[in-house]
Amino acid sequence: EGDFQRLADLALGGEIDEIAGELERLPSGGSEAIPVVRSLQRRLLMLAPARARIERGERVDSVMTSLGRSLFWKDKSKVSRMLEKWSADDLAIVSERAGKLERSLIFTQAPVREALGEELFAIARKARSL
Repeated sequence: EGDFQRLADLALGGEIDEIAGELERLPSGGSEAIPVVRSLQRRLLMLAPARARIERGERVDSVMTSLGRSLFWKDKSKVSRMLEKWSADDLAIVSERAGKLERSLIFTQAPVREALGEELFAIARKARSL
């Protein structure tokens, strides 16, 4: 699961070059695509309410502190950067797209690795522009 979360975090952090390398390491069958999308969704579910609190006026450091043990200590700096970078509206758009991607991977014959890569790169490009 750590590798799946890493891919999600790389996308949300705008790390395009690293995503390419991680995608190449995924098995060619595409069975990891759904776990990657679900890792992305879990991260978004953690970020969205925290970002909403920031947009209501709370400071990033107080929101981070309130997350407590629900956030692994090694992830704190990257999550803090994500909270500073992404708006609640942008997180909602990414969440909607992740849901569409998951349904597409489950219910269509779309090329799995390509569909996953396309979405992760789109998220990373957006993160870079923020």
